[in-house]
Amino acid sequence: MEAPKRLKGMQDQQPDQTRILSWVGLTLGDFLAGYGYRRIDTPLLEETELFLRKSGGELASKMYTFTDPGGRRVSLRPEFTSSVVRAHLQGLGGGQFPLRWQYRGPVFRYEMDEAEYRQFTQAGAELIGAAGPWSDAEVMAVACQGLAGLGIRCQMVIGHMGFMGALLEEQGISDRAGLFLLNSISDLRRGDEGVEEVIRRAGILGLSQGDNETPVEDSNPEDTMSALEQYLGRTNLLARGVRTPTEIHERFIRKHRSRGDFDGFDDAAVLLSKVAQKKGSIAEALGSVREMELPARALAELDRLEESLKAFARHEVEADVVLDFGLARGIAYYSDLVFDLKRPGLNGASLGGGGRYDGLARAMGGTELVPTMGFAWSLERVVEAVIQDGDGGRPWEEQGEVVLVRPASESAFQAALREADRLRRMGGRVHSDVTVRSLEDSVSYARKTGISRVITVDVNGEVSYEDV
Repeated sequence: MEAPKRLKGMQDQQPDQTRILSWVGLTLGDFLAGYGYRRIDTPLLEETELFLRKSGGELASKMYTFTDPGGRRVSLRPEFTSSVVRAHLQGLGGGQFPLRWQYRGPVFRYEMDEAEYRQFTQAGAELIGAAGPWSDAEVMAVACQGLAGLGIRCQMVIGHMGFMGALLEEQGISDRAGLFLLNSISDLRRGDEGVEEVIRRAGILGLSQGDNETPVEDSNPEDTMSALEQYLGRTNLLARGVRTPTEIHERFIRKHRSRGDFDGFDDAAVLLSKVAQKKGSIAEALGSVREMELPARALAELDRLEESLKAFARHEVEADVVLDFGLARGIAYYSDLVFDLKRPGLNGASLGGGGRYDGLARAMGGTELVPTMGFAWSLERVVEAVIQDGDGGRPWEEQGEVVLVRPASESAFQAALREADRLRRMGGRVHSDVTVRSLEDSVSYARKTGISRVITVDVNGEVSYEDV
């Protein structure tokens, strides 16, 4: 019988890896506590609907979802924010705004490629019930300063989904088509090639005519179904409990299809693509975007963004700040300012990020709009950066001497146990020998395991020392 193997994307951790991960998590937790963020925890398993209410986007296709013995569709949490907002709606915290909460724990996301991590650890914070530039600035500053405290200098990349959404409001397309474009920003930022790809996919879903002049109602159903299956198969949605291609086809034919979706879709895609390619320093990117002819609502959102950036500058955070209007976080509940924490030395990998999602509480069934801003660090990535960048020694390593206490004979076990307990009460880290191996074998074992001294205890409690 073949021995069981570890699942791809899951990691076994050696003691030293576990130690540094724990140290980083505790250090960041203490830092957040200094800003008034109190630790809470949420269930590892939640109803799938919780994450589908507003998360959408890429996240919906990456969840580990199954049916529990009670017949409920449940998922391992792919992130914390939805669970934290759910906890607030169920009364946690008593509604005394603003709420400052922090969390830490494992999350699970199924990546189609050979992802290094499908289980990873998030630590983060949520500021619930506070709006305005100063709340935006606090969350962004805390996210950067926490890393700085570990010796990591990060790059803060900032975008604004509210501004992008305001641009689309003037384009005369449906809300459904607008949401599709916002979720396609990462493609649109690639320029003409990305625009063509987005328009092609929109045509498959009945949002854009694209190059197809035949209305979907009159097109060959087999061709449409084939295109849908190819698209959905590539996004891994079919395996995640989403409607089948047939159901999707019938749904947009019956209910959602309208010529209004076609009106202006291509122009909107081109406009969003131009804006999504605006990236640079705050002054450069803002100046470039303001040179465009923008509707009043979009200009108002741009003014709000600028106010938040000015408030953030007051924190005097040591970080390289980049304004990127093509930044997409991959989760649909973001509705306003978003940010990503980058470190170039990790091949562009993100150390974490977050943003504002004022509509999430209402989308989950709440009666009121609750302004919320939060972020999460990816601790495994942070650990990589700490090892590379940290200049404060190795504080996560165990301090002090590690010793092995061994009995000189079986009759000396009681005396050896007493000596080991005495050393532990004094703060020592002690291994008790339970094998009654020889002194030579004990020294050899100690050398291989990082033990610095072997202490031998005889039946009378007398001790002798052997440095390794």
